[in-house]
Amino acid sequence: MLSCAQRLARSRAQGLLWTQPSVCSNYWPRSLQTSRKADKVYASTTTLSNQDLNVENQQFVTDRSQSNSYHTRRKGTVPTEGRDGGTNNGREVKTTKTNSGKRASGQRNSTSSTQRGTENSGDAAIRFISNTSARKAIHAQGASPKLAHSVTRRLNAELRARKRRLNKRSLYLATVIGSNSLYSRGLGLRQWRAAFKEIYTAKRYEREIQNTRVIPVLGDSGKDLLEKARSDCFGSFREAWQALHRTDKALHWQRLAIWLMQNDLKSFLEFLIVTTKCKEKPNFTIVFDCFRYLDNHYYAGWLKDWRSGDYTYQSLIEECLDPRDWPIVSVNQKGPRLYIRRAGHEAVASALRIVKERCTQINPETALCFMWRFTELGDVDRALEALKFIAHNKDDGLDMNSDEVMRHCCKLLTLDTVQDDGANGRNFRILPQLLKMGVRPDRDMMNVVLSNAYKTGDPQLGTDILEFMKNHDHTFDSYTYNTLLGDAVSRGERARVDSLIHEIAKEEDLRTNPYLTSKIFHSHYIFTTKHMDEEADPSSVFYAMLDMYNQLHDITPLKELLIIPPHYTPGEGSKLPASPIALYIMIATYFRCQNRFSNVQRIYTQFRHLVAQGHPLIAPLATTDHTYNEFLIALRDNPRGLRLCVRLVEDMLHSSTSKSKGTTIDHVKPSMRTWTILLSAFTFNRQPRAVQKIKEMMAKHNVKYNAVTWNVIINGYANAQNIPQTAASIKAMEQQGFAIDPYTMRSLRYLRDPERLWVAMDELDEAATAQESQSTLPVNEAETNSEPVLSSEEQREKELDEGLGKLGNKMKSKL
Repeated sequence: MLSCAQRLARSRAQGLLWTQPSVCSNYWPRSLQTSRKADKVYASTTTLSNQDLNVENQQFVTDRSQSNSYHTRRKGTVPTEGRDGGTNNGREVKTTKTNSGKRASGQRNSTSSTQRGTENSGDAAIRFISNTSARKAIHAQGASPKLAHSVTRRLNAELRARKRRLNKRSLYLATVIGSNSLYSRGLGLRQWRAAFKEIYTAKRYEREIQNTRVIPVLGDSGKDLLEKARSDCFGSFREAWQALHRTDKALHWQRLAIWLMQNDLKSFLEFLIVTTKCKEKPNFTIVFDCFRYLDNHYYAGWLKDWRSGDYTYQSLIEECLDPRDWPIVSVNQKGPRLYIRRAGHEAVASALRIVKERCTQINPETALCFMWRFTELGDVDRALEALKFIAHNKDDGLDMNSDEVMRHCCKLLTLDTVQDDGANGRNFRILPQLLKMGVRPDRDMMNVVLSNAYKTGDPQLGTDILEFMKNHDHTFDSYTYNTLLGDAVSRGERARVDSLIHEIAKEEDLRTNPYLTSKIFHSHYIFTTKHMDEEADPSSVFYAMLDMYNQLHDITPLKELLIIPPHYTPGEGSKLPASPIALYIMIATYFRCQNRFSNVQRIYTQFRHLVAQGHPLIAPLATTDHTYNEFLIALRDNPRGLRLCVRLVEDMLHSSTSKSKGTTIDHVKPSMRTWTILLSAFTFNRQPRAVQKIKEMMAKHNVKYNAVTWNVIINGYANAQNIPQTAASIKAMEQQGFAIDPYTMRSLRYLRDPERLWVAMDELDEAATAQESQSTLPVNEAETNSEPVLSSEEQREKELDEGLGKLGNKMKSKL
């Protein structure tokens, strides 16, 4: 016969439920009603119905009430009935009967507001789960109740270790997730860790496996499954795997996974798809280990472009590491972070919602990963939502003013815009919300705000932010002056640029900063070369820029490009390596000061030679279109340079990736600006056939016209006095959403008879109206038409051709 103390100890050891005053404390801030939202429990083919949840929640309450009633009797306390029909136990109260039959309580006023919210919502904070509750939850999923002991033991141990308290729903979901995992005991997990560590270490250090005893060996039945997995994974292997008992799946999964991981990676990916879509699946930690191995070693190579049927690597991540399978109480944080980095926008947004609703345990670093990903995707609202986790959980070792949080806030502020704030006038969208969360802007954040202010086009706003920085003793750094110089150059305020350069010269750190020196060099290029004075001597301008370059950078790359004249004697200059911006500026300066075809051809040939060799300073110029565009601009005015223009664009199209000192150089493809410059070269040289060929090339490479391209086309037709094509181009430009601008009107001044253009426009409008009326004819009228039925696109082309033909005939009669 057990004593009362022994019975009490045994009851506690069985994991009876205990109530606590807070639910999911120190996790996502939300009302407790949120956890009652409908949420499908992902268990492959098994889905929890609302009835299942209601039955389980009722069982949780019953177990808790019975447990607490037992302890109440042992302590000599009297249970009292709460407003939700539950029982409030565990404290001594004095009760008296009133005339109406109600109890008047002498209970202490120590009940917290959280406890009252818990009672009102019907949720209670729970520290442990009993075997009885776990068996019922597992049985409701169609699994064996024998799993209850191992699942309960592991789950309660995690709850104690993490000191977590969950509401009934979250604890129920955690039980279901644990019961669906193939390895509910520690032995299977320990065997996997030992084998995976050996394989991962051998791969990382490119050596043979040293401890072969930890690697499991395939049996005869396992070899049969392996053959099916390699030959027909989505067919015969899927059928065979689904027919296996849970114990057999646990026996074979690790052996198959480890063999495929070492010998057949592409079959391994299909194997993961099949085995994680079943109800019983490997633990989330094990699946993450597999993807960690794949992602770290193969993503940069072939894995990011992998495809099998409708599956891509992104969809594989989204399905195999589904957030509905993440352990709620304790999860390896690297797993969610891998999912956040690789999954798509909708999947990451869904993960954030599931984490909040289930109170899944994540740390501040994972919350920052959510914030980073949403910032990268341009989703400002969800990025702020992720940041709120840190704002409401300041005791997790990372506050709102830590370096990590401030860096992420700076990145988020680059997406900030100005919006109308109603009665408060115009204000930034993101900055006020960061301030409300408790972020104290430092100089780096204010630099981003200053840049955003100038981007709005309101100089007064930028001035106000600058005054704010001065009043709060934020010293100006290179980023600040870089922003100020950029704004002054864009506004053409040369006096302001000179003033800023004078300020920079006073500080040694600023004067030698490579970003500022490039910005200052660029400002000189803008004011002296790009917008050269008509009376200026081009040769003097070039040598002035060359002398300034010599003071900032090493002149050797310019000599290798054959830009330095033979008679030039450089003075004492700097030996610092030139930046790509500085080299580009000198190439552009050289071509603007003299653009003889022979010189341009010679320098381009040398440029391509150095790029092909992987020159450490010249090759990076091929990663952007700027330098190529300067060559095109220098060549387009000379008819002899047209052939070289085409060759240059072909070089860009056929260039492949190269390496320079171990760094991969991705050669740029022709941009919209590159195609437009090429088109303008042949347009201005009056070669309509070549223009048509270039248009065909643009269509082949799916190049969409912008407003500048349309203006070049219209300019060419207007100069050729081709009024029908001019009118058709204007209509096509408007149909693509581009309005007539001053550049378009400037081109139309070349027309000798502008009235004809408006006649042509009217003809096209009438043709379009006729086509619309034809498309709205009743069915019986259309059936009586003896002409062949054309599609809407064919009909439109026919009407357009007829309109242009009539317009051409009419113009010939007038001539």
